[in-house]
Amino acid sequence: MKFFFSIVFGCVFFNLVAQSPIIPAPVVYKTGNGTLFIGNSLTINPINLPEEVKTFLKKELTLYFQVNSVFSPTSNTLVRFKKIANTPPDFYSITVNEDILIQYSSNQSCFYAANSLVQLLQGEPDNYFITKCFVQDYPKFQWRGLHLDVARHFFTVEEVKRFIDWMALYKFNTFHWHLTDDQGWRIEIKKYPKLTEVGAWRDSTVNGHYTDEPRSYSVKKYGGFYTQEEIKEVVQYASEKFITIVPEIEMPGHSRAALAAYPHLSCTGKQLEVPGLWGVFEDVFCAKEESLDFLKDVLSEVIDLFPSTYIHIGGDEVPKTRWNECPKCQKIVRENGLKDGHELQAFFIQKMDEFLNAKGKKLIGWDEILEGGLSPNAAVMSWRGMEGGVQAAKQQHMVVMSPGSHCYFDHYQSDYPNEPLAIGGFTPIEKVYEFQPIPAELSAQEGFYILGGQANLWTEYIPNMAKLEYMTYPRALALSQVLWTETKPSFADFKFSLENYHFDFLERHNIHFSKAIHAPKMHLERSPDGLQIRFSADKNQFPVQLKTTSRIGDSVEDTSRIYKENDKVEIARTVGQELVAHTLELKGNMTDVTTAFRIMAHPALGIPVELITKPAPQYAANGGLTLVDGVFGSKPWRGNEWLGFDEPTIELQADLSRTVKVDRVVLNFLNDPASWIHLPNSVEVWVSRNKKRWKKMAELQQSKSSKENGVKLPTAFYTSNKGKGRYIKLIIHAKSEIPAAMPGEGNKPWTFLDELVLFYRK
Repeated sequence: MKFFFSIVFGCVFFNLVAQSPIIPAPVVYKTGNGTLFIGNSLTINPINLPEEVKTFLKKELTLYFQVNSVFSPTSNTLVRFKKIANTPPDFYSITVNEDILIQYSSNQSCFYAANSLVQLLQGEPDNYFITKCFVQDYPKFQWRGLHLDVARHFFTVEEVKRFIDWMALYKFNTFHWHLTDDQGWRIEIKKYPKLTEVGAWRDSTVNGHYTDEPRSYSVKKYGGFYTQEEIKEVVQYASEKFITIVPEIEMPGHSRAALAAYPHLSCTGKQLEVPGLWGVFEDVFCAKEESLDFLKDVLSEVIDLFPSTYIHIGGDEVPKTRWNECPKCQKIVRENGLKDGHELQAFFIQKMDEFLNAKGKKLIGWDEILEGGLSPNAAVMSWRGMEGGVQAAKQQHMVVMSPGSHCYFDHYQSDYPNEPLAIGGFTPIEKVYEFQPIPAELSAQEGFYILGGQANLWTEYIPNMAKLEYMTYPRALALSQVLWTETKPSFADFKFSLENYHFDFLERHNIHFSKAIHAPKMHLERSPDGLQIRFSADKNQFPVQLKTTSRIGDSVEDTSRIYKENDKVEIARTVGQELVAHTLELKGNMTDVTTAFRIMAHPALGIPVELITKPAPQYAANGGLTLVDGVFGSKPWRGNEWLGFDEPTIELQADLSRTVKVDRVVLNFLNDPASWIHLPNSVEVWVSRNKKRWKKMAELQQSKSSKENGVKLPTAFYTSNKGKGRYIKLIIHAKSEIPAAMPGEGNKPWTFLDELVLFYRK
């Protein structure tokens, strides 16, 4: 880019392109010869140094590096700052030679430069140094965000500030603060004091996972809220780190806490409690004028507290049951020529959009606000994949991409069996790093409407700061790289920087981050007789101790041996009716934690399975092998254990290698309506000797038992009808749409399936 030439041309002695210690990686990082010794003291010239940057540097250097920072205007200071013109607003450069020169275009870019400078420090107290280098940098996207749900679990002002501190370290600039939901209202609204007197507190909270049966509850008052003075304090604190806070006030759904405080705003007017159960509830704000006026009053006070351009109004997961039964809502439908509940929701959102526009603000909502027609000035946050964002961008609306496939940090981050409880899903750091906010199907002109992206931290299963840190980091570093860097380094280069610089950097900042990237990984492959298993792990964990336990009925066989990387363990399929449980316990050199993997050998273990219908890419797992790998999908669900389909008809074929008498077919499905995952309507089983002529064997029936030969299954479908053949074909007929009064009603449901077990006789 021509306007950078005058800055770069004086630094031609930097000629070695290297792996950057800075995350997110700068546009340019070139190393020179040698290092600049820092020791334990850094002298900084405060001329041209913004006050908030000075405060940040002093805290970072003193508290986390034990470096004495001396701010002096003398000519022999080591670090100098210079403000420059005719560059992008977030541009900065750092030149490290015999001293350090930082050039920047704005106070914000100076802050980013200071962050990068701190990351360049290497060594230990009293012996710090910086590799001589040249850095030139500016971000790719305007919206680089992290979201925090404080409704399900409450975080104090100091904890929220700490969350903001972490964001600043990695150049995030948007904090999406989810302040209200069914389980709690967290912001003081002076005109409506019951919102916090009543709506901020619940009397119980569900234990474990919400899909557990039977459920149990912790019967204890729980909650909290922020006063308006505390909100102002946090907004100011974030602004000093150049982070904009975008508040979210959920409407018209996810509103049970508000309706508990003011029940007359619902369609029924019945008194409701603040629920202690996660999920989606039928009671929502009535679409009547009184409810709209209430929400406008709320937004008026919110607007006065937050200087952000955008106000988030939610708009997701709105059941239409109450609206369809409500005379007042149906009157609005008739009077405004609306077709259904979706158009009534669009009408509701449009009223909020008009109100916010009149106040000089812009509305942003989850991608459900597209349903029934998008309000003229609304921006869309796309969470149900990328499709909503693509649709909005093609309509020339601004978009923030936040797909659950890549950006939901409440998902599991590894297939490590010891991972703490999560809501479900599977979003490892590699998946986050693959994220591309601008989909390929958008033209360059349409891509202009993509503001950027963000990760979401829903806190149903994140009750405290330690868990919040663990779920956020280091995945947030991968996202920061995606949103900042024009040309993203390879994942191998990112991982090198992560492991060699930033794990230490996170530890300096006392962040309890996940080390799942180092966890042993199990790799499954077909073999002629069943499965071959090998393990891999980072950080030179091998050799490891491997103990295998095989259980047949009451008979147990134990073995243990030293296991080297790429050694393979064979697990044979069983014959006829037999199930054999294998437990593999792995203990590495780098940790005392034992990892236990369980494989259930059965007669179909490792057989070829052809997926005639392809699963959705984000839920493709290990292809057809997933269905016969002996790892039975469990609840809460993990994306790596299941195949996920969003097609009305799913077909697959399995090859038993020889003709047998099939006694029984068992197929495992996941039933999790809150995640839009539903059981199928029916499952047909066909058999054939040659794949040319097929005979229908039966339709699978849902099992009344949750166990199959001692193995616990979420929801098994089976048949005891008998057939004869070499090939088995299953045709699964899914629901065409999610039924009314259920989360995502009217949308396409997901069908998730896992282990296919066949019992036969020769």
